[in-house]
Amino acid sequence: TSKGHNAETIKGMFPQGARKFKSRVNKEFTVKLETEGLYGIKCTPHYQMGMVALIQIGNVSETSLKKSSKVKHRGKAKDRFKTLLGALQ
Repeated sequence: TSKGHNAETIKGMFPQGARKFKSRVNKEFTVKLETEGLYGIKCTPHYQMGMVALIQIGNVSETSLKKSSKVKHRGKAKDRFKTLLGALQ
């Protein structure tokens, strides 16, 4: 709800069959995640500053974890995802 932010899926970091999404900046947004797996989410304007999230829905397969771990990130997002994904291993 803070000005200047949004939420967007990260390419390669959401389950096969799930729909990607990108909210508009400064607009309230609701999404229903129904496909099991990991969802990497970023605030597009602040991605490199590390404004990211990792959402786990249900059980996560080893394949899904490996796939998400291979995605390249920039700036502080790289360290944040290393920590978040490391906690799942």
